[in-house]
Amino acid sequence: MATIKYKVIKCDECNHEFKLKPKIMKVKTINNQINSESVDRHYFLCPKCKHRYVVMYQDQKIKDNLKSMELIRQKASELKVNDIRYERLALEHNKLKQQNLNQSRAYKRVYGS
Repeated sequence: MATIKYKVIKCDECNHEFKLKPKIMKVKTINNQINSESVDRHYFLCPKCKHRYVVMYQDQKIKDNLKSMELIRQKASELKVNDIRYERLALEHNKLKQQNLNQSRAYKRVYGS
């Protein structure tokens, strides 16, 4: 059985090193100040000093984009890299990714990072 290697994080505040395991990831649903939808804040805390690190924000549009991106990845995996359809899928994937990054940045400006 393969050993899972977790990313080691060094806290910016207290310099404590810890492994970023799924069990320390937290999600908090917050009221959206930008529109009426709810927003999920994905974050983790330093186990020692409790400094918060925000990984991302997700609203329904971001979740929908992530689902579309996964479908695009599945379709692209069946094509050759030099196929024009692969290039179109890659462009669409990058467009959705950029939309998600822009929206998440907007939420970070409003709710903090």
